[in-house]
Amino acid sequence: MSPPPSKPKVPTTGVPLGADDDSPTVVEPRRLMLPRAPVRSRGDDFEDVPTNPGRPPFARPGTSPRMPDLNGETTSPGSPAFTGVAPEVRQSRWHDRSAAPRGVLPAEVISKGLDEALQKAARAKAPVGATREQLKTDWLPLLRQVVEQTGGDGLDVYVTQLLSPPGRTAMTPLVDDLAAGMERLNAALDAPSLLAVARELQAVVARALGELAPRAISLDLQERELDGRVDVDMLLFIRFASNAELSERRSHAGKTLEDLRQQMRALSGMQPGGLFSSFARVKVEKRVMDAEARRRGGS
Repeated sequence: MSPPPSKPKVPTTGVPLGADDDSPTVVEPRRLMLPRAPVRSRGDDFEDVPTNPGRPPFARPGTSPRMPDLNGETTSPGSPAFTGVAPEVRQSRWHDRSAAPRGVLPAEVISKGLDEALQKAARAKAPVGATREQLKTDWLPLLRQVVEQTGGDGLDVYVTQLLSPPGRTAMTPLVDDLAAGMERLNAALDAPSLLAVARELQAVVARALGELAPRAISLDLQERELDGRVDVDMLLFIRFASNAELSERRSHAGKTLEDLRQQMRALSGMQPGGLFSSFARVKVEKRVMDAEARRRGGS
């Protein structure tokens, strides 16, 4: 009888978050060099940003640009068109996901979208928890637009905080400022407090969008240290999540990993293909969430 097939391994590049899936997650202190984010004036567009040439540029056929969801897809007509293509995680050696290009919204459209979502929250009759959840759902795609256009080294610095705590201090503090506001938003106990914090966050966004020479987001460490497997929206979700949201997402990821393990073992020596790709992605996302929980002082 031939020996059972060996357990599939995720290719590693020496990064703690890419360690063996059955080994404990250990974040070793390291010195990570931050790249210099490019400076763009408000007159620049983002057409030169590398993207996936095999996908349509902004919207699916039959749709008109307005508000994007987390994948940049559009829902209804009537607002100005996208002005370029957002930066995205490039394909690294082990990156097996192909991200569709996302359109770049003008500053006035972002501001209008944030304000409309806030007005909807102000009219809501639901409990504060449900109102907060809806507001964050409406805001996250727009906040991602702001971070991609003006976030500078914010996400690179966040990666250093996860991999080499306590990490660096950002030259462009937008991500940290938004995260601090989200912590207060998550802690709001009533609707007036929630709306007050939301207006403070709007002011942070307005200042960022008003910069004459904004620094577009750098994704260098996200690509290099996380193998390009954690997208911008996932990093922002993790950074902006409440403790309860983070715990629930970690638990769900753990169950997903176990399900994928069982499915791969049932293949009896066959190549796992897409299952392996999903397993590798969820594993890195889970370990980023574990590192974020430790950063907050949890386990």
